[in-house]
Amino acid sequence: MAKDPKDFWLEGLVPAVFTPFDKNGELELSKIEPYCEYLLKNNIKAVYINGTTGEGKSLTKPEREIILEKWIKVSKGRLKIVAHVGVLNVRESKELAKHADESGADAIATLPPLFFKPQSTDTLIEHCKAIADVAPHLPFYYYHLPSMTGVEFNMEDFMSKAQGVIPNLVGIKFSSKDLVDMIGCVFKGKVNVLYGCDEQLLAGLVTGAHGAVGSTHNFMPLVFQRMIENVKNGELQKAREEQMCGQRLCRIMYKYGALLGGNVAALKSFMPLVGLDLGPPREPMRAMTGDEKKQFEKEVKNLGFFSWSAAVTS
Repeated sequence: MAKDPKDFWLEGLVPAVFTPFDKNGELELSKIEPYCEYLLKNNIKAVYINGTTGEGKSLTKPEREIILEKWIKVSKGRLKIVAHVGVLNVRESKELAKHADESGADAIATLPPLFFKPQSTDTLIEHCKAIADVAPHLPFYYYHLPSMTGVEFNMEDFMSKAQGVIPNLVGIKFSSKDLVDMIGCVFKGKVNVLYGCDEQLLAGLVTGAHGAVGSTHNFMPLVFQRMIENVKNGELQKAREEQMCGQRLCRIMYKYGALLGGNVAALKSFMPLVGLDLGPPREPMRAMTGDEKKQFEKEVKNLGFFSWSAAVTS
């Protein structure tokens, strides 16, 4: 008997994983297996594939399918795999949802339409339902990222209506800084709320988020794992100190992201520092020049990154 999607639940850190490319911008799938093993060694239980951090919008549909298949193969059931399936073409989103189901993904997620944007909460629900219905046995998450999508409906209202329309809707990847809206989702019955703003994750946890999907969880998981434990133990001052480490790092990320055409390009540049060079970003973003890389590494070192954020690399 198939499991009820409503029983699916994620907690803790869920890294939004990067996509490995070679110097020519082609997929370098051989790097996914060591990437997977690295995350497992750092006590990661789930990953988010082909999202913003994974440069999903810069990938072709076949590439997204290949990447998902590779992660499922190398993880061997040791990681929960959440496949982001949102694209501009809704038909392709449906095809990606069907592929995720057939390939053995554990859950799917989608952004809203990005060009012909929904004009009401009801039309957004219709969009999500069209995709979720293709894989009715897979748990479905809505990815709320208004800073990038421009779709800014109240998510408490969305979840209230959508739960009665989309049977396999289990949660939301909430990547907005509107914690007033987020706490409404937390108290909206059984909704798995995963927070997506790394620089203020502490606030998200205190407000009620059950876990976090983020980019920085790839290269500084120990910082956020300590912070989560501190919150559970009521040690808020220690949790604040860990959050401040993340905040200082994010300031460097924003600085270089502005130079490179996107924050993901800067974030990806941290991975060689933990022993995983996943290659450059794809256009329109760019990689760092030699001089930029030297300055970047100097600033990261001066920040104290290697003393407080070191992940398990071997």
